[in-house]
Amino acid sequence: MTKLNSLEKREPAEAANIAEMTDILRRKMERDYEKGDTRRDAHPKTVALLKGSFRIEPDLPRELKVGVFAKPVSHDCWVRFSNSSGKIQSDAVKDARGIAIKLMAPKTKAKNGDVPLGQDFVLLSSPVMPLGTVAMFRDAVYYTIESTPVLMAAKFFMMGKAGALLALLGLRISPDSLLDIRYWSTTPYLFGKQRAVKYSLLPTSKSAGKKTDSNGEDYLAENMQAHLNRHAASFDFCMQMQKDGMPIEDAGVLWDEQESPFIKLATLHIPAQKFRNKERFELAEALSFSPGNALPEHAPLGGLNRARIAIYKALSKFRHQRDSRDNLE
Repeated sequence: MTKLNSLEKREPAEAANIAEMTDILRRKMERDYEKGDTRRDAHPKTVALLKGSFRIEPDLPRELKVGVFAKPVSHDCWVRFSNSSGKIQSDAVKDARGIAIKLMAPKTKAKNGDVPLGQDFVLLSSPVMPLGTVAMFRDAVYYTIESTPVLMAAKFFMMGKAGALLALLGLRISPDSLLDIRYWSTTPYLFGKQRAVKYSLLPTSKSAGKKTDSNGEDYLAENMQAHLNRHAASFDFCMQMQKDGMPIEDAGVLWDEQESPFIKLATLHIPAQKFRNKERFELAEALSFSPGNALPEHAPLGGLNRARIAIYKALSKFRHQRDSRDNLE
């Protein structure tokens, strides 16, 4: 668990809520998956695991030369695209979509580029997480898995949080290609010592894959492979600085881009490649992506990040041990 920064303030009963969610989700994984094929509790369906490069901008202002972004180097990286639902389902079902980037150490005589740098970036196809506090997240996990969504809706309505449920439904999208949409971190991170930021990926290429009226279960992967058979893809990796009134502890509140515009820090480049094979799928299952895999200068902030770090770590360990698989962080 990340040590509390002075920007953060822990919620009441936070530790108990995190422990309860971890237990509920572990038992769900045991029920839903056979040993040897235990999937992630969240974002279980890998659409693609791609090789890429993360190229730091060469002329960043001095105040932005922090941590990963201190020097204009290029990092090899792994990029996992996924569906957000807690179950394996068809790509044709509307869902939130995710992307996770794992940076590798720069190539030197001592390191050949296949060593993780210790920095992941985890983003979602939404600028906010409507269930933006640990308490709300706990209620969603409990009522969805242990009770009924109807009771959850009733509780949120009585709490005056019905808008969060509507916003949650609004996260579900059905894009032509995951290479063509924008992603956000939704949660904040340190940038240096006492600055908080959020991240976003903006697509800068246009996918050759097209959605049809008869989308199959894996149309997102099929469209992505159709594009990457011949073309590269790219995104601008951007950062938004916190301004007054932009909360750390509630990821359900939008940080206004008009008040604090995003600034480009790097380019994510994905070259043409073949990824729909057994070896790449097995690597996708072995790799772990987490907000907690972060350099000190980019440490995760806020209750949802604290919850995700603890839950991801416990369930990743459980999943890999249950399947006798190495955990590649």
